Amino acid sequence: MELRADRGYLTTTAYADDRYLRDRLSLYEHQQPRIDLRQEVLSSLGPVEGKTVVDVGCGNGAYLGALAEAGASAIGLDLSRGMLEAVASPTAGLVVADVQSLPLSTGSADAALAMHMLYHVPDPGLAVGELRRVLRPGGKLVTAVGGSRHLAECNELWLPLLREAGLDVELADLGLLNGRLPVARLEELLRQHFAEVHLRMLSSTVVLTDPGPLLRHAASTTAATTSERQGVDLVRRLGESVAEIISSRGEFRLTTEVALFQASAVAP
Repeated sequence: MELRADRGYLTTTAYADDRYLRDRLSLYEHQQPRIDLRQEVLSSLGPVEGKTVVDVGCGNGAYLGALAEAGASAIGLDLSRGMLEAVASPTAGLVVADVQSLPLSTGSADAALAMHMLYHVPDPGLAVGELRRVLRPGGKLVTAVGGSRHLAECNELWLPLLREAGLDVELADLGLLNGRLPVARLEELLRQHFAEVHLRMLSSTVVLTDPGPLLRHAASTTAATTSERQGVDLVRRLGESVAEIISSRGEFRLTTEVALFQASAVAP
């Protein structure tokens, strides 16, 4: 199994705490125009005041705070205890849990979130089925993955570096981006379990005049970990390539593309 879906690697390295997550998210501080994903999620959920909302793969709790402010009774679940310990001033219940086997009663939640996490699951179909199971009739799931062009300009620099280093570009863990769950496949899985599925593509651009934010993002990925284990410092080489582009063009522009799904459960 790829490291990107390996429970041990995820809980002890990639998400042992929220350090790498913060490094990745900091890249989007340079997004123009800035997409407020928390607001987009709340808009997709609709009114949540007084409702039970579970955030599965909640990480360091970015959405939990927004849900609490909107009046929801929120529960945060994550595979990593270290990630849950990073939730600042928790106002929600926090539970260590695997999305493939949620410790929640059938029909116990009004809504669920699974944001940028289903591509880390060994069996995404099983996970989607579990998310459907815990929702009440009429409940909503909001989930997201990166689109096919997300940070594509960076990956276009990364792949030649892999080849130059003699590394096997077919290895799933060497690609800079996690492509385990393409948008079309996630939509197919959602339609197997939900009566209504709606997709919105949220696109913008990250504009950099300094390679630093991108290098911190790249260094936090499984691809960097895997290449380092094979004795190759690809992050440094990436930085050199990006610096050359900034020197010649004045900036380096990266496409951001998020596939945001809203899936609704209805009574059988």
